[in-house]
Amino acid sequence: MILLGGAGIVVATYLTLMAHSPESVVCSIGGSCEIVLSSKYASFYGMPTAAFGIIWYVAFLFVLWLALIKRMWSVLPLQIWAVGGLATSLYLLYLEAFVIHAYCTWCLVSLGLVVLLNLLVFVKKKHNVW
Repeated sequence: MILLGGAGIVVATYLTLMAHSPESVVCSIGGSCEIVLSSKYASFYGMPTAAFGIIWYVAFLFVLWLALIKRMWSVLPLQIWAVGGLATSLYLLYLEAFVIHAYCTWCLVSLGLVVLLNLLVFVKKKHNVW
């Protein structure tokens, strides 16, 4: 989970740094990153949407640390945070598919990371290997 969270920070940081020049984003697999990153949904209250992703991933790792490493919290806050991130990512996917009509490869990578983190947060607990 630490590696996935770190990868998420890298992806979100890249998108945040490219927010001012979306046309320069390296977007593979037929993505339309420049369209997505130029849309009105690419920022929220003047802050790049991807910057909120950085905050989410850093907070995820912090809550993971508190819950699993320090054992100061139960796993429930981690699960709630993970589901919140998944809901947000799915909403952004909805915007790409039905409002913007374009997909950003990096955004889809971030969604994949959030899905994997959710699976790990819930599956590991179910098998009691914490």
